[in-house]
Amino acid sequence: MLKVDVTTGSRLHFGLICGTKSTGWEFGGIGMMLRKPGWRLSLVSGPSENDQITASPHTATRIREFLKAIRHTTSLQTIHLAVTEEVPFHTGLGGGTQLGLAIAAAAQLLTNQNAVNDPYLLASLANRAERSAIGTAGFRDGGFLIDHGFSVEPESARRVDRIAIPEEWRFLIVRPLEAQGLSGDRERNFFNQKKLMPPTLVQQLSEQISHRIAPAIQHQQFEQFATSLESYGRAVGQFYATEQGDIFAHPSIRKLAAELAAQGVDGTAQSSWGPGICIPAKSESHARSIAELIPTTIDGANICIQISEPMNIGASVRSSAPETHISRFA
Repeated sequence: MLKVDVTTGSRLHFGLICGTKSTGWEFGGIGMMLRKPGWRLSLVSGPSENDQITASPHTATRIREFLKAIRHTTSLQTIHLAVTEEVPFHTGLGGGTQLGLAIAAAAQLLTNQNAVNDPYLLASLANRAERSAIGTAGFRDGGFLIDHGFSVEPESARRVDRIAIPEEWRFLIVRPLEAQGLSGDRERNFFNQKKLMPPTLVQQLSEQISHRIAPAIQHQQFEQFATSLESYGRAVGQFYATEQGDIFAHPSIRKLAAELAAQGVDGTAQSSWGPGICIPAKSESHARSIAELIPTTIDGANICIQISEPMNIGASVRSSAPETHISRFA
């Protein structure tokens, strides 16, 4: 009997750049991987009539959907799958992609395949990465990621640059507990309209990434990173504001962002469609001092606050059988 254990992080995405292929930014953008929250799951193959899944009800449903997709192209037999740590779905943390890639990677080991280190194949098996490659590349590589979007040449490999994040930096994930961001058909319908950002905005975002955000990470210039990330998030947020209601998707987060800015806290940026936001901190103590400024409820909304470390390595995919592949993505 073969057992595979998978541990992932979560993914932040600070906003898709809706440019054209000629700009180099069709569904490109920036994001990063964090250690918490993360998925921790174990899969065991064995003779049984049906899959046995131990997880929360919604997670179990998503797992069955992924297994169905994966079995279209693999010979995966019935499994016992237990989830011990979860990432909340539709909160800006890339929970669906990380779960799908984790199950696909485990399925590759359980069926004696050798493509565990190809995250794009894993994404194809799980029907993920329809637009962004941040979560896919992040599953393998970790770190801060710059996705240059779809190429003009259809057969060209997707270019995703990676930068290691200073290990002492911390990131506060703040979200209203009972809310979720845009997803499913509504998200798909928005992007199917093929709305394009003005060329001036695409250029502005591109320069912000190359001239300020990336150098700030490489040279460990925290203040420049925080202010530049906030500027990027607000510029992207203006483009999506008509669909999500404002730069920040949830009213309680809008109020919090304004209050934090008034108290001199820089760096507040929404991840994906939210409602979660990220606030960078230069150290653990700095993160805790910011957390003390955040109330546990805002206008009746319960607020979840989590301090996370950067994840500069990829997901862990390990088999208990010594003759099979043991991988630590890095």
